[in-house]
Amino acid sequence: MRKTTLQLKKVKVNKRTYWQLTKPKPGGHGRERIHFKDKADADLEFEKAEKQIARFGTQAMELSDRLRVQAIEGAKKLEPYGATIAQAVDYYAKYLESKRGGIPLPQVVAELIAEKKADELSSRYQQDLRLRLGRFIKAFPEKTTREITTADIDGFLTGLGVAIGTVRTFRRDLRTLFKFAINKGYAEKNPTDGVRNPKQKARGKIEILSIEQTLRLLNGCDDAILPAVVIAAFCGLRQAELERLQWSAVDLEEKIITVDASIAKTGSRRTVDIPDNAIAWITALAKREGSVMPSDFRRLFDRARVRAGYKPSFEGREDDVLKKLLEAADKNAKTKGQKKVELIPWPANCLRHGAISYRIAQSGDVGKVATSAGNSRAVIMTNYLSLVRPSEATAFFSILPGVSADILHFNPKAA
Repeated sequence: MRKTTLQLKKVKVNKRTYWQLTKPKPGGHGRERIHFKDKADADLEFEKAEKQIARFGTQAMELSDRLRVQAIEGAKKLEPYGATIAQAVDYYAKYLESKRGGIPLPQVVAELIAEKKADELSSRYQQDLRLRLGRFIKAFPEKTTREITTADIDGFLTGLGVAIGTVRTFRRDLRTLFKFAINKGYAEKNPTDGVRNPKQKARGKIEILSIEQTLRLLNGCDDAILPAVVIAAFCGLRQAELERLQWSAVDLEEKIITVDASIAKTGSRRTVDIPDNAIAWITALAKREGSVMPSDFRRLFDRARVRAGYKPSFEGREDDVLKKLLEAADKNAKTKGQKKVELIPWPANCLRHGAISYRIAQSGDVGKVATSAGNSRAVIMTNYLSLVRPSEATAFFSILPGVSADILHFNPKAA
């Protein structure tokens, strides 16, 4: 660094006498001159600059007034914590270094989806992953993979406002995302490690759809999802079983569905009877091969739920049809004097629960229903007995396409 000295001398400017102090310029480039009318003021400033240079060298003169003010204010803020400015700078420098190398969340999500596609995982899984992680991206649009904290994850999951099972699914997908980011070198640690996995609440009261509600739901389904919904409503297959069910396992002539051990929750093969009314609903839509449940089932089923008066699983879904349905429901509510549409929360597993409840009421054969449902006799007797009357079961299994008027006016109390 170029050596710069202090100098104090008397000068004349416009025939007036001043004391001129020459000292290093703030920033270390060149020199600056300050003029004083009073020599005492000039001497005081000279001594101050001389002491600073003697103690810290000419670097002391490189601090601008703005930096000095920042240093003073920073020191005051750190004082209650017993920390120094140097410590604060070291800490923040390490923090900035830890964030270096992170990439935007949309990029890492796109790369993860591309990898899952290359691994030939199901399109259904890819779509669900894209949907859930897309919601996460919207919550943190400006953050990178190295900036997301455990507190961010915890706050996001808490604010989802969905069932505990769904929260656990979001947590699992976020864990997958950041494990992928670590493997790619986009992050050093997985922020989901410190997030508590919420416990599933004990099963509450079994909820099923009424005859009218079931009919409204079926009438609100697109043809693409109607067979899967009919099988869930009248045959009682689990959702995971339906997701893996192939048309080759559905025999409409023999009126049975073969639930292979590879897709059954219990790991045991079983057959499920298809009631006549279910045959009537799906015969025209049946296929020779392929999945019974389409890859976009969730999106289409949300539409059907809203048409039937129920809340969708995710109102923020990018679906223009769903948005229009919700808007129409709101408009209809306002015509009735309501401020907002009161859509009913969707009862968990209500289609399977309904199928089992109506079947046991119709047949009274606990053993047969347990075998068909893939449950134990104890589960059937504890959870499903006496939920509906035999007369309601008869009407339920009489729900057919085109006979809505008869079903809608069914009165179980009068039967």
